[in-house]
Amino acid sequence: MSDSGPSISKIVASSTSFVEKAVEFRHFMLFTSFILLLDSCLVIFFGKNILSSFQNLNEPEVNAANAIIFLGVFFFGMALFFPALRQISRLGVAWVYFKWFWSSAKENNLSDGWHYPSLIKDRALKKKDKVVLDIVEKHEEEIKIKHVNLNVGFALVSLFALNYLVLGAENLITITQQAELLLDKDFGFWVNRFINAGMAVFVIFNLFMLCLSLNPIEEDKVYIPGGNDDENV
Repeated sequence: MSDSGPSISKIVASSTSFVEKAVEFRHFMLFTSFILLLDSCLVIFFGKNILSSFQNLNEPEVNAANAIIFLGVFFFGMALFFPALRQISRLGVAWVYFKWFWSSAKENNLSDGWHYPSLIKDRALKKKDKVVLDIVEKHEEEIKIKHVNLNVGFALVSLFALNYLVLGAENLITITQQAELLLDKDFGFWVNRFINAGMAVFVIFNLFMLCLSLNPIEEDKVYIPGGNDDENV
């Protein structure tokens, strides 16, 4: 019988590696989320998108009070609303997965070197094993960074879907819908190919981030090489 543990752990490791590399995109994702939310708010409350709104900086929506309120909405969304919405969505995905697709035969049985951080940390504290404590703390920090990246990525995907699919009308289009119009314009062969490739990469990136952020299966074990559990500590 083939051992599915290593294969599953490789998939988890690859996904974690992608999310860790996404830290390089965190500022990009935050800035893009900021632009999408700003454009969505302008469309909803002022009836104009971000491009037309700032053609004249004397427009009534450009003032300190509105800017402070928008920043408050943005920080609230990124710090609380979207992370909470992601966890609620994950619960729904997890319910569907464990009800219809999960079975005990598919349970991931990793080798003896894999341990739950809380358990191995408790044993290491009792035996004052600094090496194991450092490994567990590094693992916990990586998990924290991973979830921060996934929360930002989920916020980006949600704002992109809101801006592109929900808002906009025949006489008022959002910034994402306006970007889509670039696909129908002729800028030359290579420029058109560059625009198509850029939009395709952005859409694929959003889909991949959505799948990662809603993944109901999370392998939270840390690898401590050694023999049995007592020897590891």
